[in-house]
Amino acid sequence: MYEISINSNNIIRLNTKQFTLLRLIGQLGFLNFTQLTLLWSVINQTYISFSYSTVRRWIINYHLLKKRSVTPSKTKRSSNLSRPVYYLSSTGVRILQKYQVDYIPLSRLKFNSHNEQCNEVTVQTLFKAAFDVDLFSKPGPKSLDQKIEHILASSTFNLNELDLRPFAQQIVNYNKYPFMPDQMISFIQNNQRCEIMVELDNRTENDNIQLKKILNYLEYAYENPYKQIMMVIAITDGSLPNYRVPKYKSPYNKINNLLTKFRNSTVSYKKQRHSIADIYRKVKNLTITIAGVAEAHVDLADFINNKNYVEFSIVGLKKMAKLLTKRFNHKVDFQKNQVLCTNQLNYLDIQGITLGHMVYNSNPAIYQTVKIGYEHSLDTYLDLYEYIPQNYIYSFPARVRRLLVPSIPKYYANNPSQSKFSHLQGMIYQPVIENNINLNLVLHLLFTQHHYYRYLYKFFTAGKISATDNPQNYTHLTYIRSTTYPFINPYLKKLHIQLKNIPSRPYRIIHSIAAKSNSAKEFSMQIHIQDIPIEVLRSILRQISIKSFSTPYYPTSSSRSDFDPDEYLYLPDQINPDKRTKISF
Repeated sequence: MYEISINSNNIIRLNTKQFTLLRLIGQLGFLNFTQLTLLWSVINQTYISFSYSTVRRWIINYHLLKKRSVTPSKTKRSSNLSRPVYYLSSTGVRILQKYQVDYIPLSRLKFNSHNEQCNEVTVQTLFKAAFDVDLFSKPGPKSLDQKIEHILASSTFNLNELDLRPFAQQIVNYNKYPFMPDQMISFIQNNQRCEIMVELDNRTENDNIQLKKILNYLEYAYENPYKQIMMVIAITDGSLPNYRVPKYKSPYNKINNLLTKFRNSTVSYKKQRHSIADIYRKVKNLTITIAGVAEAHVDLADFINNKNYVEFSIVGLKKMAKLLTKRFNHKVDFQKNQVLCTNQLNYLDIQGITLGHMVYNSNPAIYQTVKIGYEHSLDTYLDLYEYIPQNYIYSFPARVRRLLVPSIPKYYANNPSQSKFSHLQGMIYQPVIENNINLNLVLHLLFTQHHYYRYLYKFFTAGKISATDNPQNYTHLTYIRSTTYPFINPYLKKLHIQLKNIPSRPYRIIHSIAAKSNSAKEFSMQIHIQDIPIEVLRSILRQISIKSFSTPYYPTSSSRSDFDPDEYLYLPDQINPDKRTKISF
């Protein structure tokens, strides 16, 4: 229990979770309400709203927080916030000081859209890392406790192991470096210090400034060879509206211009010109990623969780080989790289390794190399220029939606592409986790059945989940058709829950069950997760302020009965994933 006296007759007491939230607010500076909810969910290891009534109590009764409202202004200024934010009061500062917890001093707080977006990247990162239940790579019941409210939380993520203090408070000799990241996250992984440096590009800095920052981090990484460092350039895209970009605006062109500048730029050293890209290749302990604010958190969360996508990628490539065999009526195999020890790889080691070869058994056999990369990394961008002309397949991790992938349009300008499949051209493979194999979506539906049954009961009796809900959201309903139950049932065994692969029932049947039920709880016990429309799940998550890029806001098609890897082969000719050339057969 943590306590502080606010007057002679009043002592404020906080439990560990409440104090943790106060500490995070102090280290990040300020947060909006949605960010508070996401962090509160991370701390509690379950989806839970930090309600407005709680915020008011922390402000009025506890005197721990203050509110900074958004002042209407016709002038477009960097100080314009997108919404009200909350920060520590003098009492909140005193309680952190009492327990010797670092924080950003009130005199150094800068309430502007730049810092608001930077906090958004950080909070989205923590939320995704905390609720990324990796059952494909790490199946088994060990990651589940006896409470169903924690089925969404990752067992490997530990918030207390992360240091979110500013760079100046983490690095003793920070003054010797000519940079100050907007946000720093550090942790120890495999006995090695790992550091994430977030640089937010508010579309006010030109490419030359960004290249200078990259050179600064190259020097920092070179001087600290025993650290694993990730530099993340997050570009304003309007996913969190601000004065410069009031609504979502594609960052693709800006990103590709920066990537091109990076690849072609040189720097002078001892009267010789050196390629920045070549220098970057030689500094092995630094990885740099570039993405919009809406996608930047993906890289950070994967780095924190040390995600290893190799085994799942190999399974997908083997399945692709079987489909190619059927399409072309001759044997196609995927041969795994025999020297690859997948269990010893960490997240950063995986980039650019050779997964194996797609083998076409003609006479003689033809071998097509397959490598793995990440959507936003400079390593992958450089690899595409080198290996696509050599007819490699570049494989990316399976995601819940298509993400940005670096493009090499100048190569295709000189080498006209063909959309028809051929082993004589390079391709990228970027699988999307369809509903039928989305383990996390299964967990979301199960969690909703057990926790938000009142919303479900309301929907199946009234056609909407609240008075303000728009029935037009449900004109077309989609349902999960999952083939993943053998993977997920061992995980649910401790809860005495076993899921079956059964078809969904029409709305009219579930409506009839709801009408005959005596209570919402009774109703929830009579339905299956296959009966819950994905659109309803999405509306419920929005209702409770879980407005995260990591939640399933983008339901994929449920029309396919199985995973079809050949649906996700493309040419890297366009950075916009919606405009890339899809490989046909």
